[in-house]
Amino acid sequence: MATSRYEPVAEIGVGAYGTVYKTRDPHSGHFVALKSVALLRRLEAFEHPNVVRLLNVCATSRTDRDIKVTLVFEHIDQDLRAYMDKAPPPGLPVETIKDLMRQFLSGLYFLHANCIVHRDLKPENILVTSNGTIKLADFGLARIYSYQMALTPVVVTLWYGAPEVLLRSTYATPVDMWSVGCTFAETFCRKSLFCGNSEVDQLGKIFDLIGLPPEDDWPRERSLCSKEPPHPTPGPQPVQLVPEMEESGAQLLREMLTFNPHKRISAFRALQHSYLDKEESDPE
Repeated sequence: MATSRYEPVAEIGVGAYGTVYKTRDPHSGHFVALKSVALLRRLEAFEHPNVVRLLNVCATSRTDRDIKVTLVFEHIDQDLRAYMDKAPPPGLPVETIKDLMRQFLSGLYFLHANCIVHRDLKPENILVTSNGTIKLADFGLARIYSYQMALTPVVVTLWYGAPEVLLRSTYATPVDMWSVGCTFAETFCRKSLFCGNSEVDQLGKIFDLIGLPPEDDWPRERSLCSKEPPHPTPGPQPVQLVPEMEESGAQLLREMLTFNPHKRISAFRALQHSYLDKEESDPE
């Protein structure tokens, strides 16, 4: 990070996302606060093939109280949305989808293993190189997660938001797996699975698909639900909305689109799912 022009004076505070230092600009004599962001340091060190590389972080002072931070990433021409749109009807081949999902989950598992929750996974934030390599990108909403904390709600892309986010409950890494499920279904459907126009409408569309969950699965804190949760009802299964998907894939999708985040499949376990088994996918 290009912050060598500032002279450290004292440590102001330490938070979950980095250390804030009081520093002095020797050219102007002004004191400024610099935040050594832990997340950016982690991203800069990443070498995973399915995570976009952060090449540099440049910090420049615009005023005595305003610092501009510029992130320099490797350049990739297209995202998954464009990649899917380029595929002629009926869409991407199943084996291509499986390969993309393996890479997607591999990159996500790497992030989660490094205690980073992306929080805004969607086709536009998943880059695809010319040789078909997936690169997870756009860490604007990413946060460092520790097992001693729970993340609070933020504004995320509505159509890929997990129920716990829509209910404004606390959440952690499973929020990304819900977004993976939405994206997984979209690679087959060629359209978004849940297209709500508000948080409440989005939840309604989710329940139309998976049914109302049992009361025990509802988060205890939920600002969108002032009343008791409605009685659970069975709903149609994802395989009915994605008829092209074989049963093994539909079963994986159901595990990704599980209402209770504690019961939702993890990236690590999803990578081990039989649907993504290369031996089954690559007949001799």
